[in-house]
Amino acid sequence: LKSLDFQERLGLVTRTIASAGSDLAHFFLLFGFVFVGYALVGELLFGHQFEGFSDFRKSALTLMIFLVSFDTTQFYASMSHATDSTSFHIYLWSYMIIA
Repeated sequence: LKSLDFQERLGLVTRTIASAGSDLAHFFLLFGFVFVGYALVGELLFGHQFEGFSDFRKSALTLMIFLVSFDTTQFYASMSHATDSTSFHIYLWSYMIIA
């Protein structure tokens, strides 16, 4: 990050990131724990009937799609056959709020 100090505005950004480094590390560590936990729970709850949660890698990818796109409608049709809608909605919306 020191190499970007040649320009004033980039230097401000790099110094801000450097000073917030420990807070960012703690945030990403906590986010990682929550994300891995939800991926494991999704695999255990829904993996036996829904392809998107069939293993840990697919579960993590499905959760990233949930988080980035905020479009959960693409999974409603297949999840309606996999489990009751109440447990899926609780799982999904608690993930969206917490993560």
